[in-house]
Amino acid sequence: MNYKKIAGSLLILTTITGCGLIEETFLNEPSESNKSQKEIDNQSIAVDSSVEVLTPEEEQQIKEKEEHQKMLDELPDVSVSDWNLLLVNNSQLIDPNLDLPLTVLPNGYLIDERIKQEYENWLKKASEAGFEIVLVSSYRSIDLQQKNYDSSIQRYIDQNYTQEEAIQETENYIAIPRGSEHHTGLAVDIVDSDWLETGKGLIPEYDAQASQHWLVDNMTDYGFILRFPQGKEAETGINYESWHFRYVGIENAKYIEKYDLSLEEYIQLLKEAGK
Repeated sequence: MNYKKIAGSLLILTTITGCGLIEETFLNEPSESNKSQKEIDNQSIAVDSSVEVLTPEEEQQIKEKEEHQKMLDELPDVSVSDWNLLLVNNSQLIDPNLDLPLTVLPNGYLIDERIKQEYENWLKKASEAGFEIVLVSSYRSIDLQQKNYDSSIQRYIDQNYTQEEAIQETENYIAIPRGSEHHTGLAVDIVDSDWLETGKGLIPEYDAQASQHWLVDNMTDYGFILRFPQGKEAETGINYESWHFRYVGIENAKYIEKYDLSLEEYIQLLKEAGK
């Protein structure tokens, strides 16, 4: 018997049979293209269920948190104890014994001597732009603020306001004694000469003047901000004053303008950052 021939035939048969099994198994395995739409949909659901879907409110909260952190990261290297960030309002009264380095301007008004150069440079630039800016109020003593405060209340009472109503109307624009920005020597009330001649005085509508627009557009270059901006009454406690500017320093002013903050909000951020 030819064993070699038989063995060879068996080997060929086994090989053919094995290939057939392999091919059959491969053909029976469903390919991606042969999967039913239901199977594909089920896989998609399985994948989607592993991804957390945020509500619009949650997305907004995350966005606000990221923006807040960015604001903290970009804070200037300053401190709330810096002289030019002295915060005075109806809730945070000035120390009556605070020693201020005041200087007299040519028109007789007093301001902090440390802001004199920047203030004069600002008004000089305004003059070159064609605006004659007039200072109508700057440093104010506590005694003078008391007189202004009492006088305002009486004026409203004379117009048949109740005592409570007169106080409320007064405090919309006039800070309580020791709560006035003008006690710092860092605040100035300024308007142009044309506006002053109209006799309209210090009213929000001064912002209709081109001079006020110029002052606001250029104020941060000299370290000033609009101290009581529109829309920030809840933070400042004072109604919008288009004529009242406050020195805080160039770096602080630029940051406050960039993020549209009140001085109160800026101080709060600094405190949050431990500055």
